[in-house]
Amino acid sequence: MSVLNKRRKVHLSQQRMADSPFGSVRINYDRWPTVIARVHGEAIPAVTVMPDREVGALAINGQNVPTKRNSRGWDPRRKARGRTALVGDRGYELRPTGLCRAELRRNGALIARAQGTLRSYSPFRTIPGIDAKLSWSQGVDPTDVAVAQAMVVAFGAGAPGALGRCFLFWLDFFN
Repeated sequence: MSVLNKRRKVHLSQQRMADSPFGSVRINYDRWPTVIARVHGEAIPAVTVMPDREVGALAINGQNVPTKRNSRGWDPRRKARGRTALVGDRGYELRPTGLCRAELRRNGALIARAQGTLRSYSPFRTIPGIDAKLSWSQGVDPTDVAVAQAMVVAFGAGAPGALGRCFLFWLDFFN
């Protein structure tokens, strides 16, 4: 029985590097048994991510970050509406602006633009924003970089729109 009660250590086997104003950001991830990613770097805090466009989750330095889906009414042009995350007194928002594009805002001010790929909309893709590139604005701090990069990894960049959503639904249905 003691073997079953021990904590299991998870080693994240794959990694990607991303650029930021504070140097390289390392994104370690694994797709088995549970999809999990970790965003960290020398000058930025570590953020653990459970990616999913619908119910993704974030934890910064071990503390859960409340995230919610923005609901501004029904919009047939967007699959995923924006997402917000509250870290202390800061409100971060990931807002889709096009098919593979999104903006990241901190308390309403633009901090980064994300450019994703069409591959991220595949029904077999478990980490929607792993290929996204971010271009940063001036005046960001390490927490902004960590949370913004983690939100893009968790929820993806952009939204496929109504036609793309319909096509991906039928593609997913037949597979």
